[in-house]
Amino acid sequence: MKLPQVAVKRPVFTAMLFVAILLFGVVSLTRLPLDIMPEMELPTLTVITVYPGASADEVEEQVSKKLEKILSGTEHLKEITSQSKENVSFVQLQFEWGTDITSAANNARDLIELVKNKLPRDAHNPIIFKVNSSLMPVLVYGVTANESYNGLYKIVDDEVASKLRKVPGVGSVIVIGAPEREIKVDIDPVKLHAYNLSLNQVATVLKAQNISIPGGNIKVGNDDYSVRIPGDIASVDELRDMALISFNGKVIRLSDVAEVRDEYKEKDDVGRTTNGKGVTLMVQKQSGENTLEVVKKIRKKVAEIKPALPSDVSITEVMKSDELITESINNLSESLWYALFFVVLVVMAFLRNWKQSFIIFITIPFSLIVAFIVMFASGWTINIFSLMSLVVASGMVVDNAIVVLENITQHIEKGAKPKQAAIFGSSEMGMAISASTLTTIVVFLPMIFMGGIVGIMFKQLAILTSVTLIASLFTALTLTPMASSQMLEGMKKNEKRRHGKLFEWSERMFQKLENGYKKALAWVVHHKTFTVIVTVALLAFSLWVGKGLGTDYIPEFDAGDVVAVIETEVGTSTTKTDSVAQLVMQIFQDEIPEMVPGSLASVSGQTEEGLLSSVGFSEGKNIATVMCHLSKPNERKHSAKQIADRVRPRIAAIPEVENFRLLGGSIISAAVTGNKKPIEIEVSGNSFGSINSTAEAITARMRQSKYFSDVINNVDKGKLEVQIRVDKRKASAMGLNSAMIGLQVRQSIYGTEAGEFKEGGDEYDITLRYSPEYRNDISQIRNIQLKNLLNQTIPLSAVAEVEMGTSPLQINRKGQQRVVKVMAELNDVSLGDAHKEAKRILAGLDIPSDVTVEIAGQTTDQGESFGDLYLILALGVLLVYMVMASQFESFRDPFIIMFAVPVTFIGVIWAFKLIGLTLSITTFVGLIMLMGIVVNNGIVLVDYTNLLRKRGYKLYDAIAEAGRSRLRPVLMTTFTTLLGMVPMATSSGMGREAYSPLGITMISGLLVSTLITLLLVPTIYAIFHDNERKAEVDTNKSVLFN
Repeated sequence: MKLPQVAVKRPVFTAMLFVAILLFGVVSLTRLPLDIMPEMELPTLTVITVYPGASADEVEEQVSKKLEKILSGTEHLKEITSQSKENVSFVQLQFEWGTDITSAANNARDLIELVKNKLPRDAHNPIIFKVNSSLMPVLVYGVTANESYNGLYKIVDDEVASKLRKVPGVGSVIVIGAPEREIKVDIDPVKLHAYNLSLNQVATVLKAQNISIPGGNIKVGNDDYSVRIPGDIASVDELRDMALISFNGKVIRLSDVAEVRDEYKEKDDVGRTTNGKGVTLMVQKQSGENTLEVVKKIRKKVAEIKPALPSDVSITEVMKSDELITESINNLSESLWYALFFVVLVVMAFLRNWKQSFIIFITIPFSLIVAFIVMFASGWTINIFSLMSLVVASGMVVDNAIVVLENITQHIEKGAKPKQAAIFGSSEMGMAISASTLTTIVVFLPMIFMGGIVGIMFKQLAILTSVTLIASLFTALTLTPMASSQMLEGMKKNEKRRHGKLFEWSERMFQKLENGYKKALAWVVHHKTFTVIVTVALLAFSLWVGKGLGTDYIPEFDAGDVVAVIETEVGTSTTKTDSVAQLVMQIFQDEIPEMVPGSLASVSGQTEEGLLSSVGFSEGKNIATVMCHLSKPNERKHSAKQIADRVRPRIAAIPEVENFRLLGGSIISAAVTGNKKPIEIEVSGNSFGSINSTAEAITARMRQSKYFSDVINNVDKGKLEVQIRVDKRKASAMGLNSAMIGLQVRQSIYGTEAGEFKEGGDEYDITLRYSPEYRNDISQIRNIQLKNLLNQTIPLSAVAEVEMGTSPLQINRKGQQRVVKVMAELNDVSLGDAHKEAKRILAGLDIPSDVTVEIAGQTTDQGESFGDLYLILALGVLLVYMVMASQFESFRDPFIIMFAVPVTFIGVIWAFKLIGLTLSITTFVGLIMLMGIVVNNGIVLVDYTNLLRKRGYKLYDAIAEAGRSRLRPVLMTTFTTLLGMVPMATSSGMGREAYSPLGITMISGLLVSTLITLLLVPTIYAIFHDNERKAEVDTNKSVLFN
């Protein structure tokens, strides 16, 4: 029994089935989390290893190279890169798309275990991060204080961060710039030497005297007691009074050789808001959590925390991710409602019958609601791409129902009873609408299996659009015939319905349009050569114009983020960099009235653990990031990019600023591209001098080009450092070696931990090192006293030379060799044009033979994605042809219909040219989707023409009559699809950059393709069937001119 027959004969069962679908859909909808994009887990791992007190050179040699060597054996590894900075190593592993990243992380962890014992003793354990969208903070707070500043770390850690970490859905809370308490033991080396002591001996005594040891258990009668020897230091005064040794009958205490101070760690990261210096809190969510729900819970918790804080402590929300999500989802939801409204208007305008219109209307929610069930079952979120699929499908889900209803109505008008008409009418069209739906769906199949960023972003759109269209097919074959059998009234044969004057007037208008189209067909089939030549000429001219269109990668959102990353001279202290950041903050305040109050903040310097780098921020003692948030796009006259350009001249005029770059748009969209710059040029080789000079030459040429802005490079000019060159022969003769010397020098200058001081349940490091006047003076460093194997004291100057030298601030490596990058933003040009300009610049340079130069960045990712999309486009077109060939059981007729495909580009190209759009991933996907849609009109025309030919119509008569009778359903389905996408194409809200180009692409392509297809496909049909016309015997009077 066929579906329509079951649906019509069991109306209650059918109604209950769709009510159940509706209930499941509504429940699924209420449980779906909201996000801006699908959950992204890139095939990338980052290994962060902290090596406190080490220079970039030492980090490279002792950490990065060792990790690179062992990790290069990881399976499915595509590329390995590293950054070595002071104190921290970053090794990034990029895998092939489709790699199981969890398995890759486990593999990398096992390999690291093999090399861990070869890393420096003071290096922390390497930490492996998976790179996914959850790494970006969902909220950033600035915490400032006045009188309570010295205790801010404890306040933030105890009262804020620790409580936020317990909020359901929160992954981690990163604290930047907090003053941490530390017990400093500043040793006087002269006094230490006088008592024949070493730093290591003092540290050993402190640890031994500051420990609690369990002594076991004893039983006294029936009681059981534990034995403990409490030895923890109770106060700083007790620490000062601690006995070290007995010297000449006198007890030497710590205070005799050192100054003990209860102060704060010397840190190189500073957070700041408009309220002053303070702490920056970055809150990350757990992977898969609902961003909006997590943000709501965090804000609620912060509101509970604020009253309990000291009165001078303020918490300000600096950055938020929920606004972009909320605004984008709201805008697309609004577009969806408008789309449905326009679809309803089109249906009403064409059908002019409330019962028939209602039957069409009820198919819409049942078709769309299935998408929410699939999303919930798949663990997906409601995001701009899933909503885009619904907006796109909203105008197409009625197409099948319209075709079925029209056929049912024709049977009723011929005298069939409503139930019989519903079964026969829908059964007759079942194969046709199935094939039509399949041609639309098959273009998505290659996209579903596609990898890369395109696959992540558009997989949901492809699947959900396909699911929705399949649901519309099922609805058209079940709900539509059932509702028609219950609501439509029967008619006697040849009976004419009575209609109102408006209906009669509109019917006359439609008939005039149909007759006009019939005459146009009569003309083109008699002027086939002219019609084809004009079409080909228009297509050729359009393609020639299209050569001048630019290409881009992923559209950037205007989320209202303005960020300035500034670099001062290499070697600048964090304090000085922070003062420059304050100048930039003042420029922001002066030049950006669109700024949301309280959103201005800065982060300067470098965290010891590389925390800023782990969330996508730049860091270094000479680097500061200044950021603010703007009002919504519809509340300001200028884009975020234009506003960012406004501050450019004044930042450039600051003398201390060596380099800077500006971002106007969205930090989130920057994270999607992996924080890659549009154009990055990688310079590598064996000679550092050649690499650096080549990179500088490229930088100079790019700065002269009008195509680029914010051109910078990471050529490391080096910073001054004190270098201790050990004379190994002398050292050996005196009972020393390089490792012993290095360790003792490190203890003297960087310091060594001598246990923890416990107070109130908290632990604070006790750090032992030379006092500032001895460790910050080069002449005093030469006098550092070393203990040899015989416990004799040897001055450093006796075994080593202390001199000034230079060392790199940051060392970048790719493929296990050093590389320098030249990076640039674009100056109002497309990415494709910028790539051509970069190639032109490189071609004009005399690059040394031992230097390799490659263009990278977003332009490389764009090339890879476009290559995949071209393949998908070709496969989509082939699959559409295969489906039609199967439907028509012919190779010729599908080929005729395929002429509707190339003319699609005419509308798209001219729309891009007039509006100023570029070919991006979004617009490319729109083109692919069009391949499955534009052929539907041709299918209708060719299919009905073939039917009339079987009924005995002559060729030209069949073409004309098929065009006339099918014009109305063709226009109806076309306008429902077009108007369904108008709200999305014309949206002006936040996030429009992601979906508006898709709507414009599909509207322009479908509109022009429909207009040309209505004339071109019948013409091509006449050409391919012309031999049949010549063989026809003129036995009937032609209806063509009746």
